[in-house]
Amino acid sequence: MSDPNPMNRPTPDPTRGNVPPPVEPPPGEPRKGANPIVWIVVLVALLALAWYFMSRRDTVEAPPEPTAPIGQADGTPDAEPAPERTTPRPATPAATPPRPDRDAAVLASVEPEYPVAAARARDTGTVLVRAQVDAEGMPTDVEVARSSRSRELDRAAVDAVKQWTFEPAIRDGKAVASTVQVPVEFTLSQQ
Repeated sequence: MSDPNPMNRPTPDPTRGNVPPPVEPPPGEPRKGANPIVWIVVLVALLALAWYFMSRRDTVEAPPEPTAPIGQADGTPDAEPAPERTTPRPATPAATPPRPDRDAAVLASVEPEYPVAAARARDTGTVLVRAQVDAEGMPTDVEVARSSRSRELDRAAVDAVKQWTFEPAIRDGKAVASTVQVPVEFTLSQQ
């Protein structure tokens, strides 16, 4: 029961102000400490400082070493210079390293013309074209590898690839004939 007399109430401690005493957590509950995010931030800051000081330590330049004038060593007077080599060295031919093997690649392409009939039918798609490329980089045999389901688009793609030029494939350092497959895309925004 509470005492109705206000004089019997305990007086607040003037050093503590009107702040109630800290509440202890009930037994069995863990005591709350610092937020783990604070610890992570502190750790990252320490790592950044360590990295900064370690990188600064590597960039310190050593003072240049004193060098003696040419022909002198340790400040001694000039000695007899060594005779110059008069016999020429045999010239070694500069061997060019072989070019690495690579497949043929498109060097210059011609944009295909969008067929009028395909544009009216609103046909779009991608034609995969297979081309035999000779050692000079010219397409010799061009055919449809995967159709776009439109004959007009397939024909336009084959006609365009026949006009392309390629970098020939390289095998053992020499240009060779090869086969490539190139996609030709048709969208209505092309017309």
